[in-house]
Amino acid sequence: EEARGVVVDICRRAGARIVVKTKSMATEEIGLNEALAAAGITPVETDLGEYIIQLAQEKPSHIIAPAIHKTKGQVAELFARELKRQVAADPEVLTRIAREELREKFLRADMGITGVNFAVAATGTLVLVTNEGNGRLVTTLSRLAVPAKHLRSLGFHSSRHLRLSAETRTMPCRRQKPSRRQPLQEPP
Repeated sequence: EEARGVVVDICRRAGARIVVKTKSMATEEIGLNEALAAAGITPVETDLGEYIIQLAQEKPSHIIAPAIHKTKGQVAELFARELKRQVAADPEVLTRIAREELREKFLRADMGITGVNFAVAATGTLVLVTNEGNGRLVTTLSRLAVPAKHLRSLGFHSSRHLRLSAETRTMPCRRQKPSRRQPLQEPP
């Protein structure tokens, strides 16, 4: 309850009416979307699976794939009903429609809230690993970006240790060699 209150207070002080979010288990666990909506603030999930689940007014069915229980036909029907757009049950078409809808939300957002994969407390450095690009849009296009740091997330003493951990943790997921360009977000 306290965490929800803090975020709602930040939104109110910033005059936020629309908040775009990346997937964050911390915000899911505390029921942040419900608290924002109750305060008259519109939360918009920007992860594709989370966006589908939000439109359907359901809870995620899986931590990594929140809409895995939905068929492409069900998603097409959902988009027709909620977005008033008749579309084929084709994954590429559905993804394009979602991107078009979300792009407008990104541009209108007053605030962005994102999860954090890794953080360095001493420097305020944050790492957000994403495969959709929505993390960058949430943190750069909105007037105000707020990281929702989960208490069980790891903390590191230096950016060097953080970079090493990020490289070793993301390498198997990407099935590629680690990049020298990790997505570190340093404070101004």
